[in-house]
Amino acid sequence: MYKIVFTDYYYPTNEMEVEILKKLGDVDIVDCMRIKEGGVKDEDGVIRYAKDADAIIVQFADISKKVIEHLTKCRIIARYAIGVDNIDVEEAKRRNIVVSNVPDYCVEEVSDSAVAFIFNAIRKTSFANYLLQNGAWSYEKIRPIRRASDITIGLLAFGNIAQRVAEKLRSSNTTIVAHDPYYKHHEGEFPWVKFLSFEELLSSSDILSIHAPLNKETHHLIDRDSIALMKEGVSIINTSRGGLIDENALEEAIKSRKVSVVGLDVLEYPDDKYTDSVLLKYPERVIITPHIGWYSEESIGELQRKTALNVYEMLTKNKPLYAV
Repeated sequence: MYKIVFTDYYYPTNEMEVEILKKLGDVDIVDCMRIKEGGVKDEDGVIRYAKDADAIIVQFADISKKVIEHLTKCRIIARYAIGVDNIDVEEAKRRNIVVSNVPDYCVEEVSDSAVAFIFNAIRKTSFANYLLQNGAWSYEKIRPIRRASDITIGLLAFGNIAQRVAEKLRSSNTTIVAHDPYYKHHEGEFPWVKFLSFEELLSSSDILSIHAPLNKETHHLIDRDSIALMKEGVSIINTSRGGLIDENALEEAIKSRKVSVVGLDVLEYPDDKYTDSVLLKYPERVIITPHIGWYSEESIGELQRKTALNVYEMLTKNKPLYAV
């Protein structure tokens, strides 16, 4: 018998996943969402229910070194996400536990969100609306507005999502530059994208769109020092992970007008704490959405299905669809 534990998820139901997993045959499925409202996310709780699991399916639960040390027969930790920053991947590897994600489930949605933020930074649509709604309309208040074909858009990291952003921006004739030390550029691919060093990217971009994963190396990658290298009046877009930006440094740059426009779908808080952000004090220049860049009805279905298939494929063929 396989034991599979769902620690937590924020979907109305996991019936699709359960249906897939029942094809394994004799399976014990423990759904912590039925045990505790919101599921089990703390270390001790996860250890209690999952220590003897063959597979763990997780959304936000903390799968730390302590948790992994207590797992006696786990073969796979599958996350409902692209990022796996709540899982100690290195410790899992040391114990021969596969960590899986779903890197392609929301490429269209997040890239669309990034492009929407980018064009909002160019045309300042939401900020013009804010002024109008508050009886203070004047295009003088949102100047300068520049032609898209005359600006440079920088993509920080060049994975699947950033590549789709580049493809979607191509027809606007913007200059597109990128930096990604891990991207293996093949001749003939993305000939309209110029690849630069990190420092060159920061200094040349009118709009910086961030698409990097969050890890020890990238935490607060955008801080006071990196912002100092940017152009005066730069716009910053982040649809990746909130921890990539030092929010205090960003607020200072907004106050000084070093940064002119900000578009964020992610903050360095749990989703339900976004209203605590100091950046909400600047509605005329900052637009924040509550981590919905990934969302569509189609993307949710794909994420749930592929997460379950990661577990099914691992337990039947010793290889998930995707492994980190």
